[in-house]
Amino acid sequence: MFHIPEHLISKYGVIGPRYTSYPTAPLWQDIDLNTQKQWHQLACESQRPLSIYIHIPFCRERCYYCGCNVYVTKQQSQSAQYVSFLLKELESIQDLQNGNRKIRQLHFGGGTPNFLLNEEFELIFDKIKAIFPFEDNAEIAIEVNPGTITTDQLDYMGKLGINRLSLGVQDFNPKVQKAINRIQTPEITQKVLDHARQIGFKGINFDLIYGLPFQTAESFEKTINRVIQMNPDRLAIYNFGYLPERMPHQRNIDPDTLPNEKTKLSIFLNTIQSLTENGYNYIGMDHFAKPDDELSIAQKNRTLYRNFMGYTAKSGVDLVGIGVTSISEHDQFFLQNEKKLKAYKNLIDLSGFAGNRGIKLSRDDQIRKWTILRIICHFFVSFDEFEKAFNVPFKEYFVKELKDLEDLKTDGLLNIFDTHIEVIDHGKILVRNICMVFDAYLKKENVPKIRYSKTI
Repeated sequence: MFHIPEHLISKYGVIGPRYTSYPTAPLWQDIDLNTQKQWHQLACESQRPLSIYIHIPFCRERCYYCGCNVYVTKQQSQSAQYVSFLLKELESIQDLQNGNRKIRQLHFGGGTPNFLLNEEFELIFDKIKAIFPFEDNAEIAIEVNPGTITTDQLDYMGKLGINRLSLGVQDFNPKVQKAINRIQTPEITQKVLDHARQIGFKGINFDLIYGLPFQTAESFEKTINRVIQMNPDRLAIYNFGYLPERMPHQRNIDPDTLPNEKTKLSIFLNTIQSLTENGYNYIGMDHFAKPDDELSIAQKNRTLYRNFMGYTAKSGVDLVGIGVTSISEHDQFFLQNEKKLKAYKNLIDLSGFAGNRGIKLSRDDQIRKWTILRIICHFFVSFDEFEKAFNVPFKEYFVKELKDLEDLKTDGLLNIFDTHIEVIDHGKILVRNICMVFDAYLKKENVPKIRYSKTI
């Protein structure tokens, strides 16, 4: 069984960021329209390929575990109205096409993206294709709910060019499903999986969550064994964040039914053991992939990237967020759209832009972001690559951080060589702790107090 010594669990089991961005989102500030337009001009000057994320916030029912920005409704008319605003927002970014920029990645997230009707997807695709061409091997992905998606929708998605699916599974245990209001038998998931493969989908991901009510190490092992039989290409195994004070719907979950920290850790370590023994690579944090999957190949080639969608093989892009609460990422800034649906629509009507929070990256931010990304994605930092990128020696810039890493080296989390840093053994599980050494904001006193999740 995969094991971390008890003294390391006690020492490194602290709260810390998940580093889907640096600086992390709670540190961002309110921005006005003029600032957003200035940042948009910066984005227009870039020549990098594009990654477009489109947020579909609607769900027909509320899942009690959910931490996403969603609107629960059974009124199908909501989607048609929302799509009309997405089209307006897409029009506002058409000047990003400054000659030869192409889409490398398109991702529909939610909510439940398959809430949309087929013809609404077609409107979105027609608008995007009218503005931007796609790269030949572009990834076009969508998150779907196996309990609500139809075979007709899957067929239509395939015809539109969608080539990667992410299926929400969470847990196959009926008692757990009832407690989180997400009834979805293994047979339902298998049916969607079989049809997707039959019509040609090759890149299929399962999302699971550990730390849910009534889960035990034994019960989750049964779910993992069933998942292994289904043989998805990728897996994302997320740690449940129980935050009822911020998400009132989570109050439907009895906290006394949640597994304790020791059980959660056993579940996660057992899951790593089971998946790696059955042919999956541990990509890091919460992701696993088959050796021939793009994620595994990108990690081997050191081109893997991490953003708000998790780990991605499509690096070297500018990310453009479309829709309520979506996030854009550029070398020099992060920008998040308005989270409330009515306010989002008002902003789009006003100017075509809906950003309201973000941050402009300083040179120090850019340097630390680069370093943190290489630790969390590649478990490796080349001093030579750093100096070529920033024209300063790594050992000069990070004198204090290198001293702080010595303790982690002693604990067997990493090795420090003359030319590079390499994360090893337990460090791959505790990679967030290593990244925290390079996080300048954790050391500052004049920043807001932030409640992060535990690193293990």
